[in-house]
Amino acid sequence: MEPSDLKREGYSQEDAYFDRINQDLIGRRRRELDAERAAQPDRTRETYWMKCPKCGAEMSEVDLVGIKVDQCAGCNGVYFDNGEWQTLLQSKESQGFFRKIKDLL
Repeated sequence: MEPSDLKREGYSQEDAYFDRINQDLIGRRRRELDAERAAQPDRTRETYWMKCPKCGAEMSEVDLVGIKVDQCAGCNGVYFDNGEWQTLLQSKESQGFFRKIKDLL
């Protein structure tokens, strides 16, 4: 904002100065925290990565009509990542989808 805009809005140049200082401090701190977070290994991911949301067993990727889906080794559940279901429905082979699921199980 221009100083004249600030006066019209009820701010002084002093308020604008402190606002700019605060924004700089917030931005610097955000970058520091992002760098710290990036440097630390994500241990929480190990607890859920490729684990079945239903039974907790290990999952593996299987090919289903050219789309990689996740299948549980415990309950045989099949799970789609974001966009995979829409891709499958739009594919030319979507009519054979249920036959492929039956073969998979």
